[in-house]
Amino acid sequence: MADSFLSTAQAAVDAGLQWAGEHEVKMTFVVLDVTGTVCAAARMDGSRTITYDIAVAKANTALAFQSTTADLAARVKPENKIAIGQLAPKIAFLGGGIPLRRGETIIGSVGVSGGTEDQDVECAEACARAAAAGE
Repeated sequence: MADSFLSTAQAAVDAGLQWAGEHEVKMTFVVLDVTGTVCAAARMDGSRTITYDIAVAKANTALAFQSTTADLAARVKPENKIAIGQLAPKIAFLGGGIPLRRGETIIGSVGVSGGTEDQDVECAEACARAAAAGE
């Protein structure tokens, strides 16, 4: 079991950095705790500065909807995405956000931005696996 959520969050970021390095993609990683507070984050040298805000929005969306943003992107109608986006700040229906769970309980989320949407999803999955392994 991880000593704290902070160590779990850092393990997720470290896994993201490793995945991105292996795939030669400049990315940003953000891990939120269950309250929506950023607990760990990293923006790789050379990644676009906007990727931080996008990663936060993906993590926030995964946490708020308790679902991966890739699943939400496929399920939510385009007109509803616009309406929800106008009502709730920092929401992104783009793949790369995943809720983090301890058993069935959501303990936080991770958001990844900087690659293609498929790369963001794959990297976020690596982050989530590392977080789960760090429990």
